[in-house]
Amino acid sequence: MNYRKSLFAIAGIILLAVAPMFAQNPSQDAVNSITADELRAHIYFLASDYLNGRAGMSAEYDIAARYVGAQFAAAGLRPVVEEEDGTMSYFQDVPFAKTTYSDRVEWAISNGSGEKVLEHNRDFKILFGSNLNHDNLEFVWVGYGIEEPDHKWNDFKDLNVEGKIIVFTTGAPLKNGKPVLPVLVHAKYVGPRGLQSRLSGLMAKGAAAIVVTDIDGSGGMPFDMVTSRFTTEAYVYKGSEGGRRSGSRPTVYIAKPELLNVIMEDNKYNPLDNPDNVLKRYKPHLLEGVTLAGEVKVLGEEIVMSKNVVGMVPGTDPDLQDEYIVVGAHLDHVKPMNGMVCNGADDNASGSAGVIEVAAAMVKNPGRRPVVFITYTAEEMGLIGSRHFVSSGLFPQEQLKFNINMDMIGRSDPDNIESRGHHVVTHKKYQAALEEFINGINNGVTDFPLHYNNDEDSPGGSDHQSFINEGIPGFFFFSGVHEDLHNPGDDPEKIDYPKAESISRLAYLIAATLADMESVPTFELK
Repeated sequence: MNYRKSLFAIAGIILLAVAPMFAQNPSQDAVNSITADELRAHIYFLASDYLNGRAGMSAEYDIAARYVGAQFAAAGLRPVVEEEDGTMSYFQDVPFAKTTYSDRVEWAISNGSGEKVLEHNRDFKILFGSNLNHDNLEFVWVGYGIEEPDHKWNDFKDLNVEGKIIVFTTGAPLKNGKPVLPVLVHAKYVGPRGLQSRLSGLMAKGAAAIVVTDIDGSGGMPFDMVTSRFTTEAYVYKGSEGGRRSGSRPTVYIAKPELLNVIMEDNKYNPLDNPDNVLKRYKPHLLEGVTLAGEVKVLGEEIVMSKNVVGMVPGTDPDLQDEYIVVGAHLDHVKPMNGMVCNGADDNASGSAGVIEVAAAMVKNPGRRPVVFITYTAEEMGLIGSRHFVSSGLFPQEQLKFNINMDMIGRSDPDNIESRGHHVVTHKKYQAALEEFINGINNGVTDFPLHYNNDEDSPGGSDHQSFINEGIPGFFFFSGVHEDLHNPGDDPEKIDYPKAESISRLAYLIAATLADMESVPTFELK
C-alpha cells in the first residue's frame, strides 16, 4: 500500500469522526503555502505610512485595492466583474455621493425655556459618522447605557430610543466608591476599551445619533484631547435600497458634560447635580420637550466610486457551480489622527493579507464548489462594501452559502495576552453548531485557544453581519479590542505573525471543507 495515501485515508477517518460533515482532507501543500513571511510582506505594505491609513474613499485606499487585485491575478483567481466593454475585472464599483459641506456646524437645542446654540469643537465633537443634519430629534438619557439583565441592571428597560438621540456617560455604576456590577462585568465598561465595547452595542439600537459624555473622567477620553472627525467632505452610500437600509449607522458625538445642564435643565435626575454620586438620583428616561436641530450647509455633491476587490476560484464539480463560499475581509481603515497615520496593521491589513494567502492556497487545491474571495471597502463607514456586495446581484443571494470573515487576525486583547486566545464571533443562532464544526477542523492548527462569542456579547460588528442579515450563515475571526484599535499604534511590528498564519490556515481549511461537502449546513439552531 502507498504509505502517503494510507496516511491521508487515516486522517480522513479521524476527521470524519470529529466532524461528520467533513468531505476530504485538503492538500497539505496548500495549507503549507500560507506562511508568516508572506503575511508579513503583505501587511508591511498595506499598513505602511505610504498608504496613510487606507481610508475608504482615499487615493491611498485605491492603491491598496489595486495591490490586492494584482495579488489575485498573480495567484490565478478568476475576475468576476464584467465591465461595460465586456472585459472582466476584479473591481466592483461601490457608488457614493461625495458631499462638500461648509465648515460651520452648530446645534440648536430647545429645552422648553428657550433655545441654546452649541458650537462644534467648542461644545461637541464628532467621533464618527456622516449624517450631521438632525430635524428636532428628541433626547433620551440612558445613564451609563449598560444592559446587563443577568446582573439586574438595564438602562434601556421600557425605553424606545429608535430615531432619537441617546445620551450616556462613560464608566460604570459605583456605590460608595465600589462597583455595583460584578468586578469583571464592571471592567468591561471602564476606559477607552470599555467605551469602544459599549458603542458597538449602542450602534444597533436604532438611534439617530449617540452622544458620549464623561462626567468623572472614567472614559479615558478627555474632551480637549479628542480630535473631531468632521471634515468638509463626506461620503454617503448611493447603492441598492437594501444596502442603504441596512447600512445606516448613527453619528457618534462626544460632548462636554455641561451639555447635560442644557438638556436636563430643572430635571431632578440631572447627574451633574451629584457628579460624585451619579446614582443618588438616577433614572434613564425620555427628555420630553427637549429637541435638537442641527444643519450643515451643503456646498456641492457628486457621485464617486470606491472599489471592492473580488476574485473567484472555480469549483471542480459541474453540479455545484451555483453554490458559493465567500471568504472576505475589509481593506479600508481610518484617516490620520492628530497628524499621525493610523496604519491599521491588525485592523485590517492582517485580515486582508489572510484573504490573499487563503485565495492563493485555494488555487492550488480547488474544491467542488467555487470559493469567492473579496476585500471590502467602507467597512469603517458602516459595513457598506459588504452590504453592497450581498445586495448587488453580482452573485444571487440564495447562492451564497457561507461567509468566512477575517477582521483582525494578528493581535490579542488584554484578556488573552498570555494565552494568545482568539475570538470566533457569530450570531447566537449559529454559535453552538459552528463551535463544534470549527473545533473538528482545528485539529492542532492553532496552538492557542479559540473563544466562541456571539454578536450580542462580543464587541465589534463586522462584515459577516451583512450576510447573516440576509440569512446566510457566517462568522468572523477577531483579535478582540486592544489599545491600538483605530489609533496610531496599530503598526506592523506589533503583529503576532505566527498567530496570523495559524488563523489563515484554519480559514483555508474551513473554506476547503465547506467547498467539498455534499451540502453546506445551515448551522442554525432549530
